[in-house]
Amino acid sequence: MRNFGKIIAVLMVAAVSVVPALAQTGHTTSLKFDKVVHNFGKILAGSGAKKCEFKYTNVSSEPVVINNILSSCGCSVPQWNKAPIRPGESGVITVTFLNDQGAYPFDKTLTVYVSSSEKPIILRITGVAYDKEKPIAELYPAHFGPLGMKTDVQNAGQIEQGLKKAQKENIVNISKKKVAVSFADADPALSISVSPSVIGPGESATISYTINTAAGKQRWGNNLYKATILCDGVKAGEFSAEAMVITPYTGLTKEQKAIAPQIMLDKSSIDFGSTGYYSSIPVAVTISNPGKSDLRIYKVETGGVKMKITCPSTIKAGGKGKFNAFIRPNKVGEDIVFVITLITNSPDRPLVTIFASGTVWPER
Repeated sequence: MRNFGKIIAVLMVAAVSVVPALAQTGHTTSLKFDKVVHNFGKILAGSGAKKCEFKYTNVSSEPVVINNILSSCGCSVPQWNKAPIRPGESGVITVTFLNDQGAYPFDKTLTVYVSSSEKPIILRITGVAYDKEKPIAELYPAHFGPLGMKTDVQNAGQIEQGLKKAQKENIVNISKKKVAVSFADADPALSISVSPSVIGPGESATISYTINTAAGKQRWGNNLYKATILCDGVKAGEFSAEAMVITPYTGLTKEQKAIAPQIMLDKSSIDFGSTGYYSSIPVAVTISNPGKSDLRIYKVETGGVKMKITCPSTIKAGGKGKFNAFIRPNKVGEDIVFVITLITNSPDRPLVTIFASGTVWPER
């Protein structure tokens, strides 16, 4: 168990880092960008730095300032004008990708902090740096008939309930003849298109999709949004996008935040010691609501691990409730960590995580 603290620290950093990495969830911002993703495509490793631009316009009625831009990697260097941006004024963020880390597919984020926005805007640069030409099917290993993508499931990040989020991803024709691509049977909350719709051999196209959480039935937590991929009118596979739907928080006024519910746990990390694979691991947590309105727990995520859970759906202002879970282990070893996530209506903590860690030994 000596590594438990280190594992929890890593997990908690990862949990925190989700917020800035996925902060552009559809809320209004003062700067409107011409794009939020730039794809360099295939570039030769060591061929020198590559540059791209993200153009923006101040669509608000007040001057704003780009306070800072944080890059997820030192290989991506942003440059921007530090002066105030007047209403209606446009500008450019220039990003230099140093291309000095060898051959690898890259996907870097730039977190843009704007003076008038509570949440940052996320920009991305993507592409594939290669030492020598590789088969296109190898560069895009997720295959859907004659088409290839980088992953089987696209990650749309977090979206606030009632809002929508638009994303773009590349799709490539890995076959030797042109293919007409279309979609059918899309989830009611998913709108999707491809441009160009006819893709030549070895050529790429852009899939544009929007997840609208206000369409269809209300869902919370992790959800998959799917559509059938048709190639020349024949089913070739299934497009899937994953998104975490959370409570709305960016549009709240100060008054609404002042009376909002809050969530506190008496403990968020539990050491269950050593137990057998066929044992049931108990987890007991007291949840309190020091806020001024009812706390609602919409959903409990377990990451696919089987658990028997009892959890209050509502905790009154100033009240407390008991969360209990019995975990059925799905693996053995030391420093096994199980993660439980509560999806709540607290604007300060829409996602709350409980970690249970210990040693699970095989039983004969």
